[in-house]
Amino acid sequence: MSKKAIAVTVGAVLAILAIAVGVIYATPVFKVQQFAVEGQNHTSVEDIEAATGVALESNLVRVDPQTAASGVVALPWVKSATVARHLPSTLQVTVVEREAVAYTDAHDGPHLIDEDGEEFVIEMPPREAVKITGGESGSRNWAGAVAVIASVPAELRVEADSVDAADPFNYVFHMKDGRTVTWGANNGDADNANKARAFASVLKMDGQNWNISNPELVTSS
Repeated sequence: MSKKAIAVTVGAVLAILAIAVGVIYATPVFKVQQFAVEGQNHTSVEDIEAATGVALESNLVRVDPQTAASGVVALPWVKSATVARHLPSTLQVTVVEREAVAYTDAHDGPHLIDEDGEEFVIEMPPREAVKITGGESGSRNWAGAVAVIASVPAELRVEADSVDAADPFNYVFHMKDGRTVTWGANNGDADNANKARAFASVLKMDGQNWNISNPELVTSS
């Protein structure tokens, strides 16, 4: 085959491919027939699908994953979202939800607070969210209280009723069984991790009022 014939053949193939790509992009050859939603717990699948802004039977190839993900992240419980197209007919949405570690009562209802200290939705708190009392929303006291609460595993937070944040140097857990656990100050992740281990230990012991402000020297009264 001559060089000219080869060039003509290659040109024809490229032209056919260009036409095929144009047809696929311009017409719904690959349609959105279903959504595959993963990672949600507090957000309904229906709300996530609607938030993508993508309708069934839409041209899957023309879906902008970044735009669709931005719509999903606007939902209150969603911390991050990833959207991917899977030919021939699936739009996959993977979400990471916020963890509601705390809440505060307000005139319009409970304000849930995530692990980063952000108030993100007004609704009934989950069992593992601990009520913050004392101090003011957005204050240093509250930021420290959220850090302290977030360091405690969810399976232990369910035993706590509230945390008194009136004094940022002396946070106090009030447990649902009437006991108290004085945490002390929020001195960073490492110190909070040590106190969280002490917290888990004292909950297994007898004693009404525990002080774990020094996790190496736990006291009871």
